[in-house]
Amino acid sequence: MKSIIAFLNQYLFVLTLCFLNSIHSQRTVVDSTSLMFTQKIVKPSLIASHPYGVFFSRWEGNFKSNAQKSISFDMQISSANIWSPPVVGYLPNNPNDRLFVSQFPWHAREFTVDVDTLNAKSIEVQNDGVLKGMKVHATMPVGRNSELKIGIRTFLLTKGKLPFSLITNDETIEFFHDNIAGGNDPFDRKLYGLNEGKIRYKDQNDNVLNIEAGNIILSGFEFSYYYYLSNNHAAKNITYMNFGTHAGVNTSKYNRSVDLGISTNLLKVFNIKNQKKLNVGLSLGTSRTNVITLKQANIEFNNNRFIGYLEAITELTFRTKKPTKHRIGIDFYFQTSLNKKSEFNYLIPTKNGVSFKSWNSGISNLYKNNNYWTFMYSVEKKLTTTFYLQQDLTVNNNPDIQTGINVSFNL
Repeated sequence: MKSIIAFLNQYLFVLTLCFLNSIHSQRTVVDSTSLMFTQKIVKPSLIASHPYGVFFSRWEGNFKSNAQKSISFDMQISSANIWSPPVVGYLPNNPNDRLFVSQFPWHAREFTVDVDTLNAKSIEVQNDGVLKGMKVHATMPVGRNSELKIGIRTFLLTKGKLPFSLITNDETIEFFHDNIAGGNDPFDRKLYGLNEGKIRYKDQNDNVLNIEAGNIILSGFEFSYYYYLSNNHAAKNITYMNFGTHAGVNTSKYNRSVDLGISTNLLKVFNIKNQKKLNVGLSLGTSRTNVITLKQANIEFNNNRFIGYLEAITELTFRTKKPTKHRIGIDFYFQTSLNKKSEFNYLIPTKNGVSFKSWNSGISNLYKNNNYWTFMYSVEKKLTTTFYLQQDLTVNNNPDIQTGINVSFNL
């Protein structure tokens, strides 16, 4: 697994260097008439269904050459297996206590103090099940060089039983671990029973979230405005840039608030022989969560209010016969930690006595940057249908595996 992660990280590094270099120098000869049409990377929403991230807004790249001339719709269904065993963590209030426990490794701190009498806040985490995501987006032109994208996201927690979660159910994942990679029950999932459905979270302010299988989460609405820089359609100019401003209205009963964000998106098009194209995209952005609070006692899903991301994507486009177009892509998404990293210096995770493999991951990963890879395939005729498979190779609270299908079309 480490060798796979190392290879993919090297791939990302080389991809970024090639992208930046291509901005300064591109000598590919292209038929300028082909540049009259919209160049783009076709991708659905690839934000992972993080068990706590679904309750607030997160942004991603928009890789197109120019604003749309007509209204388009995207409809997506995803399936994501989430898992982390129950764990309680304590955060001392007294600076002297923080300094004392910080001298010890995180996994030994619970033995240096009495957490029952310690003056501390606590946080509790437990996740199990398959999150079914449903997203709809509409994109409409609002000017020659700008467009507005409006979306709604909602989720359903299920137990993930067959046949409704063929790839993302617990049995499939543990079969893969037992027979291909990972070994027998590497995360102690079997100790708690397979195909259960629950999300439990208690924040530092003692606000509690309890979700059981069958519960629907109306997560929120998203609004994105994109402005595209005008491009001179010369043969040498096939690098495109657009800027996004974003607002998310979170509507679940656990978090009613407004998030704001910005993004910068770059698209580079390499024309290959026989009507093939290699499209490369790079996006950077950040969001400020809970800019406006619409309800008192919102659950605090992240105390790192500014969350940044980097997204890099490569897509190969080719035709088999008119009008069918195929796209194969690989996407890397990196996000900064949900909680302040400095807190981890004095966090006291406590082992529950049942789980011994990755028993702390539900809490400790809230203080780590996370990333995941997505592999996509699209077939485009009048409708564009995209299938994707997403994997969290670093096992940092994103779904173990996530699949999705997206259908998009223009009016």
